[in-house]
Order: sequence, then C-alpha cells, then structure tokens
Amino acid sequence: MKSIETNERLELIPDRGLIHHPLFGEVIVWRQHEFHTWWNHFEPMFQRPMSRTFVNAFVDFLELREAFLPVRGLFRKGKNQKAMERIYSALGWGRVELKTNRVVQSGHSLLCVALGQYILETYTQQRYKIRWLEPRPQTVQLELEESDNLPPPKPHEAFPWSSSSVNVKSSSMMTLEQHHGCELRMEGERVLLIPVKALERFLRSCLPYLQTSKREWFSHENESLSPFANLLQTVIESTSAMFLSSEQPVYITDQTSWDAYFDHYLAVRGWGTVEILEYDTSTLELTCCIQHGPSLPFTLGIIGGIWERAHGRTYRMQLQPKNETFLVKIESFLEYQNG
Repeated sequence: MKSIETNERLELIPDRGLIHHPLFGEVIVWRQHEFHTWWNHFEPMFQRPMSRTFVNAFVDFLELREAFLPVRGLFRKGKNQKAMERIYSALGWGRVELKTNRVVQSGHSLLCVALGQYILETYTQQRYKIRWLEPRPQTVQLELEESDNLPPPKPHEAFPWSSSSVNVKSSSMMTLEQHHGCELRMEGERVLLIPVKALERFLRSCLPYLQTSKREWFSHENESLSPFANLLQTVIESTSAMFLSSEQPVYITDQTSWDAYFDHYLAVRGWGTVEILEYDTSTLELTCCIQHGPSLPFTLGIIGGIWERAHGRTYRMQLQPKNETFLVKIESFLEYQNG
C-alpha cells in the first residue's frame, strides 16, 4: 500500500483490517467516486429520499464525538480556525467558509452539508434547519433557518454484529497524502475518511423506511439478525453493485488468489479482513470467516462483488454465527436454484 500523509496519524491494525483515528474512532477509507456510486445504488432502494436522514445522522455523530469545541477569549479566532482545519484535513470532505455559509472543495454534497451544519451550529451555539444547493461543482451553499425545537442526539445504538473485542497483536501508523489542505488522496485517487459509527448511526435511522422483501440470494442462521435482515441485504446489495460498477479486475485461479484481493480491497482501507477456509474450483463455492464489527455489511458487499466479478455469475450468500465471527458461504445463485 502506498502511504498517505496527513497531519493526523492513523493506526492500522492489519490482522483485523481496521483503521483507528484519534478523533473519530474506527474509520474506513472510501474512494470518492465509489462513495457517489454507492449512494446512487443505495438511496433508490427506499420509499423516500434519504439525504436528510444521512445528514442528521452524521451531524449527531460529530456532536457526540465533540469533534469541535470552540474556545472563547484571547486569540480565539486563530485557535478555533486551527481546530476546524484539523477536522477538514482529517476527513477530506471539504472546508466550511463561515462568512458565506458555503462548503468548498466538496468530496460529496451530503458529507459537506453534515460538516457545514455541525461546524456552524457549534461555532454559533445555535441550532438550524438546513437547506442546501450546489451552485457549481465542488461547492455547497447552505441556507440556514434558526430553530430551537431540534432535539439533542440520542445515544449511539450498535447493531448485534457490531460488538467485538479487538486484541491488537500488531499495528502500524499509516498516513494519507494531503492536497489543498482538505483533500485526501490514496494512490493518486481522492478518498474520503468515513467514521464507521456515523455510518452505523445512519443505517439505524434507515430501518423505518426499508421496503419489506425477502431476497432469495441471502439467508442467515441467527435470530438476532432477523429484525435487520432487510437492512443487511440492502447494504450488501448496494455495496456489491458499487464494486461491480467499477472496472476493478479480479482473476481467481485457486484459494491463494483470494488473500491478495481481500488485502487490497478491504484490509488496507479499513474494510475488515477475511479468513479463507475453503474454495472449491469446480463448484466455485467460497467459505470464509469474518469478525464481528460495525463495517460487516459493507465487507460482505465487497466480498460478494469480488466473487461475482471473478466468476461472472450472480451470487448467493449465507451467514452462520460462530462465537465472535460469521461463517460466510458464497455460491452461484443459479446453481442453488437448480440444485
């Protein structure tokens, strides 16, 4: 992996495929264009627009993390600006212009709106109802309406697959390449740092709006997952579609081929790790093991996308709990139907 250089040091835990940020906790590195693609697949799966739900969840996350604590008194302007710049350079979402209520160098409009709303509310100590528009590329203009009726954020509530104990056997410090103060790049591509708990908070907010449907390509053997099965399927399906929309090449010859792909597409970007248990080159059936963790649905989506790209067939996925892991079985959906 090529290293990325920012003012912030990130801890990479390679045996778990985790990246830890000192301010935002566990994060994943997401290519900018792939985040756009994922959202364009994910949102249409709901019966209503999900943009405001996304923004609210990310604002609440930043507020609970106390990412920005304005200071008063002498030299406050410089100190506050430095604190805000730390956030901009860490996340790679954009930069807030306080005087114009704009966010520039936008990585994605929804991330910019969340960042802008959080910074402005925290700086002015005033809650706002927000509307936004994009007058030109990479610029988001916020329209503010003061409001005192907005409730404080609720405590974070994790999913049943999120809890896991992390025994750090070894870790290393990684850095991201920084451009123009608030743009992050990895191997030449612009990337976004996404806190996993912010994503988890957003997915929790999505539950009331899911379309109830049973997808034959997915099954599980865990009662605690049943209330969230539709959500799991939605995230897995949209993340697989994101991967398949790219031109990422995958060539699988035997079981050893998988490790290199999972390391490149998952582990070094904080998307988790996969232990390959068995791969049958005749049936193309893959059995692997994944640790519990909040990024699990996205990890499964990438695995499904890699399998489908490698074999040119739609996959079927089965989850089976085992201690603090899931056994994952992936096979051809067509073969399953004909079996």
